[in-house]
Amino acid sequence: MGQLPIPRCAATQTLLSEKVRSAVGDSFPIGIKINSTDQLEGGLTQEDPLAAIRIFDQTSLDLIEISGGSYFPGAKYSSDSSTKDPYFAEFAATAKRVINVPIAVTGGFKTYTQALKVIECGAVDFVGLARALVIAPELAKDWLIGTATDPSFPRLKASPQGGITAWFTMLLTAIANDSEESFELELLPALHLYEELDDARCDKWMQKFEIK
Repeated sequence: MGQLPIPRCAATQTLLSEKVRSAVGDSFPIGIKINSTDQLEGGLTQEDPLAAIRIFDQTSLDLIEISGGSYFPGAKYSSDSSTKDPYFAEFAATAKRVINVPIAVTGGFKTYTQALKVIECGAVDFVGLARALVIAPELAKDWLIGTATDPSFPRLKASPQGGITAWFTMLLTAIANDSEESFELELLPALHLYEELDDARCDKWMQKFEIK
């Protein structure tokens, strides 16, 4: 995969940004999330997302969020690999040097110290929390008021591919159903339940649109 065709993409992104801005007005914040990597062999290079990010300087975007990964078959899971935490902070710091739009980074932040470090050194403007908030939904508020307690991540016995993602997804589902207090799934049962629910959603979708 080569570099993005910047002239065409620039015109498209600028047009889309102008249409969104005209619809929501000047006071409404607009952000976009972009992959730093798709975790696929032969997939995105670092220059691909950087080329897209440079384009965004020509728009009225208020925030660019850097993350990564893909559910495409063959893609690696950041949480299943030995990638250091946080996952995408180094790329986010590179992106911040090539654009004036504020940069946020999401992925692998587990402690207050990690979040504070990347902000204080100027690598990014904001930090996004995902799984840490699933473990401790009040975490951001606690950190903002000076309670620097870090969430206690569970020690999970097995690590099948995609199991950690499935476990957090099922815990998030339990929170939505107000049943997190009784959530006791290990990785494999969580993965099996996640796949069962996903298969059911796919069947419902195919029936809805009469796909055979």
